[in-house]
Amino acid sequence: MAHGYIGAQPATTTDIAVVADISESLDISGFTPHITVSSVPSLAISSITLVEPMAVSGTVTTAAPANQNVSGISLDAIKVATEAIQTDAAAIEVLLTNANTDHAANEVLLTSIDADTNAIKVDAAAMEVLLTGIDADTDAIKTDAAAMEVLLTGIDADTDAIKTDAAAMEVLLTAIDADTNAIKVDTAANEVLLTAIDAVLDTIKIDTEAIETAVEGTLNVAVQPSTSSYLSHVYIDLDATGDNPATNTEVVAAPGASNKLVIYGVQGSIVGSADSAAGNWYLSDGNTSAATTLWTGRAQGLTNTQFELTFPYGVALTANTALKVTSTESSGHIFINAVVYYRTEAT
Repeated sequence: MAHGYIGAQPATTTDIAVVADISESLDISGFTPHITVSSVPSLAISSITLVEPMAVSGTVTTAAPANQNVSGISLDAIKVATEAIQTDAAAIEVLLTNANTDHAANEVLLTSIDADTNAIKVDAAAMEVLLTGIDADTDAIKTDAAAMEVLLTGIDADTDAIKTDAAAMEVLLTAIDADTNAIKVDTAANEVLLTAIDAVLDTIKIDTEAIETAVEGTLNVAVQPSTSSYLSHVYIDLDATGDNPATNTEVVAAPGASNKLVIYGVQGSIVGSADSAAGNWYLSDGNTSAATTLWTGRAQGLTNTQFELTFPYGVALTANTALKVTSTESSGHIFINAVVYYRTEAT
């Protein structure tokens, strides 16, 4: 009895053939094929093997018809099944070829992706350096922004002050503008007035020149001072006959309301009655005191002392106050002769 099996030809990885040793009648009660796929490098199938032989039992003769049944199995059916297997194997070979092609393309793609990934890593490192610089710049910008905020706050306060000053200046300028307009009006009126005055002055000038021509050589008028322009004077004689010593004796009477006495000069002499005689005398603005004394002199012994004083601008007494004289004697007698020059003037 002979045995047969369906297996793969070792020459290829995809061809499938049915191998049977039918030298005698076979009794094939049935077969159970098992297909395993082993060793698939890079998605390529190296072999397909029926790992269990197909058991055939019964009697087969070579002269049997093509459709002879062997123990209930038709050889035609086996042929059809084998051809279908061959067709599927061819399709599987095409599929595996395409898979190999796709794998190669994927391998190229993965290589490109790997290169791109490396480039991305380099770019990421560069970007990290750049972002570190940007972060430092951002911190500096934050600091500058804070300083700018402080500065802008000060500028805002100054701007508010400027606004306030500008408003006040606007009010002032409005008033100045109004005053300027009034000045313009007054200037125009003054111009008209000055024009009229100029015309009058021209007329006066012409008339003056005519008068000067008419009286030139014939008019000679002497200008004399008025009577009140002359100085007045009063004589003082203090001796030992009862008028010396004197106390606040009136020399010139008060000139009346709105008038005053003005002293312009004093002239005279003073002497003692003996070597031991001594004394003082005073001219005063009213009653004698340190504040009202206008002139004073002292005599001692028999030496006669002459005096003469003038006051170019005058020494004025208090308004409506009399000029008075006072004398004192400490030992013996003194003799005084004097003249006072004065004028009554309006206050």
